[in-house]
Amino acid sequence: MKKITHTVVSLLLLGPTFASANDISFSIGGGYPYFVIPEVSVANADLSQRWYGNYKIGLDDGFSVGFEQAISDNNKHAIGLLVGALGNREVDTQCDESQNSDELTAAFANAIGCALAEAFDEETTNGIGLSYSYNFSGLNQDGWRLRFELGYGEASSDDNKRVDGGINLSYEF
Repeated sequence: MKKITHTVVSLLLLGPTFASANDISFSIGGGYPYFVIPEVSVANADLSQRWYGNYKIGLDDGFSVGFEQAISDNNKHAIGLLVGALGNREVDTQCDESQNSDELTAAFANAIGCALAEAFDEETTNGIGLSYSYNFSGLNQDGWRLRFELGYGEASSDDNKRVDGGINLSYEF
């Protein structure tokens, strides 16, 4: 995790040096598996490229940074590369039901605790991935964007390697 954090910070600091327009934009969106995704981006001079950093919030959370390049004349289609949070998955948590308590209150509290643990047992996959986005008004323009992400990485709580991804709809201001 420390390697990814250092990479994310390095890309956030170095990314704007590659952009010549220094046009900073903000967007907010959501999707699956992350419900809220605030994002900051920097465009190049001809608005055909962008560097971005975002914070993905869902049942688990994570940061990612990336780069997108327009691949169509109208800048509506873009492909990209991202590093950081790719998606999240449910973890198989074992609830401790071995308490031999005759007390109704303790049994009820244990049942509630197990239900909450089952509902919120997600973990983020951190790694490197590819993205495709459709920008309804064009890349680096105010308006709606639909982005698909897919990549390979490891789970945040153990060393399980896996493919993960997500989809989000956002609005750029």
